[in-house]
Amino acid sequence: MLVPKRYKHIISKFVRGEKGTTAVELALISPVLVTVLFGIIELSVAMFVNTVVEGGLRDASRIGLTGLEVGEGSREQAIVDIVNGASLGMVSLTTSDVSSKIYPSFGDIGMPEPYTDDDGDGSYTDGEPFEDINGNGDWDSDMGEAGLGGPGEIVLYSISYNWNFLSGQMIPILNGVIPMTASMVVRNEPF
Repeated sequence: MLVPKRYKHIISKFVRGEKGTTAVELALISPVLVTVLFGIIELSVAMFVNTVVEGGLRDASRIGLTGLEVGEGSREQAIVDIVNGASLGMVSLTTSDVSSKIYPSFGDIGMPEPYTDDDGDGSYTDGEPFEDINGNGDWDSDMGEAGLGGPGEIVLYSISYNWNFLSGQMIPILNGVIPMTASMVVRNEPF
């Protein structure tokens, strides 16, 4: 297409002009910059919440550790109340979010119940003999027994909860939720 001579001067001036290039560059970079900034803020808040929950769990584990009588309510509810108080209202846990398991020793935490591998496949198969550590009559991949334990026992306190993104559904892969956990292992005092 032929451009009339009077417009050629205007077009060449527009092409050579550098006014507004900073605004165009900012318009191109700002969505990425804002997304990275929000991501850093989200990650920082999630890490802060997890640290606060772990600190609250550490404080709450003293109830089980010392065998403290809590008066009204259960020890589990007292643990949840302490962690919720420590979290500055950022999480709202219930007793179903908290679990505690008793173990024979620190080295047994998360370990399966011992079994005899009769078929040599490297994993437990129904019918193979096993040592029922937790006393439930079934072989378990984690030998811990549910409970707060007695004097001198090893107890693992765990909290599982979901942290909702402050920015909602910005990251569709996770559906706006990050699953979080916190845990604390203690040996109960000989109360």
